[in-house]
Amino acid sequence: MSDRIPGTDNDHAPEEAPVTYHIEELRLRLFRSIIAVFVGFLVCWPFRKNFLLFLEKPLPDYLKGKLVFFSPPEAFFTALKICFFGGILIAMPFILYQVWKFIEPGLLSHEKKFAIPFILFSLIFFSTGVSFAYFIMIPFALKFLLGFMGDLLVPQIGIGNYISFIIQLTLAFGFVFLLPVIVGLLAKLGIVNSKFLEKNRKFAILVIFVVAAILTPPDIVSQTMMAIPLMFLYELSIIVARVLGKRH
Repeated sequence: MSDRIPGTDNDHAPEEAPVTYHIEELRLRLFRSIIAVFVGFLVCWPFRKNFLLFLEKPLPDYLKGKLVFFSPPEAFFTALKICFFGGILIAMPFILYQVWKFIEPGLLSHEKKFAIPFILFSLIFFSTGVSFAYFIMIPFALKFLLGFMGDLLVPQIGIGNYISFIIQLTLAFGFVFLLPVIVGLLAKLGIVNSKFLEKNRKFAILVIFVVAAILTPPDIVSQTMMAIPLMFLYELSIIVARVLGKRH
């Protein structure tokens, strides 16, 4: 499929492109990303049971293999969630490429060479965020939340709620870990600089806690464990902006 939109030239977009051009371009990139996720979904479907066992690993040993479902279609819809999640992970390199192709027409010729670094570092930071959530944050949060009342309560976790909890946290951490990459790109393009980020640090911390509250389940543990890495990433973004801003 060609990258060109009928009636337009993606490599040489008009300096004052009409709104319809950008809407059509966004529609095209979204459509291709959805197709890529669907292909990833089909790849994951035969391995849905294996993925379920993998997603159960953060659970305490006494709960592994003991998740339950409370309605006849819940197991089926949970399998759809798992494969959809896997499809997003598989399609992520292509999705990032589509993001770059969407913003590329607005860049100068010498700025378009940032495509490979942008996609490469985005994949690295996204994978780091997903790994941090799966191997560190989720096991700690589960241990705290499930043992909060000690032996007074016996946990009985629905498979649908558990998978939604895992997917929500892993994707949220994956995307928020892209902050240094996005800031680095904006700094390289001269849109933001380290002084601006330092000046607005207090406001950024407030926004970080709001974002953490929105992206995580409604418990203080998950929210705090997202806010702390985000504050670290913000400080890292300041350093990245300082380095790349000087070069610009």
